[in-house]
Amino acid sequence: MSSEDREIWGVLGGMGPLASAEFVRTVYEETVSGPEQNCPIVVSISDPTIPDRTEYLLSGREDILLEIFSKNIGQLISMGATKIVVACFTIHPLISRLPEAMRSPIVSLVELALEAAAESKSKHLLICSNGSRKVRLFERHPLWEKAKNAIILPDADDQILLHDMIYEIKTNVQSIRHVNFVDNLLAKYGVNSYVAGCSEIHIFAKYHERARGRNRRDFCIDPLTSVLSLMSPELQRQPARAI
Repeated sequence: MSSEDREIWGVLGGMGPLASAEFVRTVYEETVSGPEQNCPIVVSISDPTIPDRTEYLLSGREDILLEIFSKNIGQLISMGATKIVVACFTIHPLISRLPEAMRSPIVSLVELALEAAAESKSKHLLICSNGSRKVRLFERHPLWEKAKNAIILPDADDQILLHDMIYEIKTNVQSIRHVNFVDNLLAKYGVNSYVAGCSEIHIFAKYHERARGRNRRDFCIDPLTSVLSLMSPELQRQPARAI
């Protein structure tokens, strides 16, 4: 199949840059199974100058975010992107404010997370930023009613600690204490897995995987992992894991 006949995946990153870079790395780590010419085509914009999403959404400055957001999505489309992954959950509320031509190529990470939770056979702890919690990013999605019985929301104190962990990961801090902290939270809430509701948790889930020697799909619903099945026919043929 020629490149003209294949989807081109756009990645809007930089929010934070380590998470989106790790996602692109994951794309190729997990889809290379033959000639490199068969791998997904990816174009990426990593724009760390996008203001802090939590701060701007909660302070009523979302129009500033929207202007930058729409410019970058438009640039990805102009680069040929036919499907787009926005590697930041907290900015997802602004997707609905984009023109249809910009909105339609975007694969919603929130939707992937809620679909997986709804189809699972167990409960999962939601790990996301304070911004996502305060704007009720997941609860306001149409799939929430279907998924809510499978998702545990951490209490206010634990949410603050999780947000702090996310921001440490943004600054390239990876530590076994993060793994121990999350494992203890899972035990506290009586669950065996968590929903990666922030792009930095994609980094953490891979570190968690290495630290515990377990496939992250067994203990984490991570949309930045599950979206790979949309990119690769080989991965689509793998049986889904029930968690």
